[in-house]
Amino acid sequence: MVKISDVKVGEVIKNEFNGITRDLLKKYAKASGDTNPIHTNDVVAEKAGLKGVIAHGLFSFGFITKLFEDFLEHGKYGKLVETDVSMRSMVRCGDLLITGANITKIEGKRVYFDVKQTTITDVDIKDKDGNIIKQFEAGERGYISEKDIEKGLVKTKDVPEGILTYRERIATPGSAIVELFE
Repeated sequence: MVKISDVKVGEVIKNEFNGITRDLLKKYAKASGDTNPIHTNDVVAEKAGLKGVIAHGLFSFGFITKLFEDFLEHGKYGKLVETDVSMRSMVRCGDLLITGANITKIEGKRVYFDVKQTTITDVDIKDKDGNIIKQFEAGERGYISEKDIEKGLVKTKDVPEGILTYRERIATPGSAIVELFE
């Protein structure tokens, strides 16, 4: 149960989705009626300069509203009053989509959040000598740019198979307000 007395400034709610595939984007295109082929056809996306299909903006935005609907148990404890986000980066097949919201203020029954949706894009795994053991779509298609490297978005970490190179960037920052019933 979510009551105003249960929430605190600084509290974070979060969800992660690691299932973005071409098949899912095709299903979303059909369900939403947005059949723009940059979301479903690599050849068309490449001709548009995208290096491969990208997820629909509203597809990724849906995970933001889902975060709040889950938090409010689908209207049982309150309602989503407002969202204000800026879609800044593309979401692609294979990305881990992390949606988080940090409570910044509580006024009456209204709870204010800073929203941040981040993508984690795996590039490759190398052994200790720098040989590629596994390459992901981002590495194969060249999704990582020099700008990404210059901005410090490309990182590495040790994984059981070797050293994973990945990009972590904010795709959608913004804010939201929910109003609790109690």
